[in-house]
Amino acid sequence: MPHSAPPASSESDPALTALRRSSMDRFAEMYRARHFDVGLFELERGYLQTTLSDDARMPLRFFVEYNNAWWFEIITAVEVPTAAYDPASGSGFIVLDIHYDDDVLRAAQHVHFDGEKISRIRTYASSTFFSTPTQRVRLDQQGNAIWLETGYDLAASTSEARRFLSSAVGREFARSEPTAGAVARIEANLTDLDARLSTF
Repeated sequence: MPHSAPPASSESDPALTALRRSSMDRFAEMYRARHFDVGLFELERGYLQTTLSDDARMPLRFFVEYNNAWWFEIITAVEVPTAAYDPASGSGFIVLDIHYDDDVLRAAQHVHFDGEKISRIRTYASSTFFSTPTQRVRLDQQGNAIWLETGYDLAASTSEARRFLSSAVGREFARSEPTAGAVARIEANLTDLDARLSTF
């Protein structure tokens, strides 16, 4: 039986190593700025997997768009203690301290490349964090449920997010602090995402 080829290494290609290190630096800065730039990712073939859910593959286009629309509005800061690229393995690693006001989720991601673009991500984080009953964490739990239940479909997830925000529970998040501002921004982002979905 033929064996698959090992991941391409940039160990013997200084130019590719420099590009991928730059990509990891950009990835870290995007987390700090709480906004993903689509140009960093291989959107058509790339995917993310997470230990928080299952081994299903979330398309990177979904990862970028939905997190820009929803998740980044809920969290209050992202610190990046380290982000590095290993030319021997051809992969990167990023450590994240994700703040929901005073609550902090510590996570890490293993990053693979297609050329200089990020093509595969594996996220590692503790699921016990989400037992924290604060408003921001509860709102994030709702978002997680939406993208899981809709099978990573952007149009379906956008529609379901709107349905949730118009529900009694969603309206409570919109009336309460500290989530009221986040919900208002999410609603505006969903309107923008709706307008762009037809161009994908």
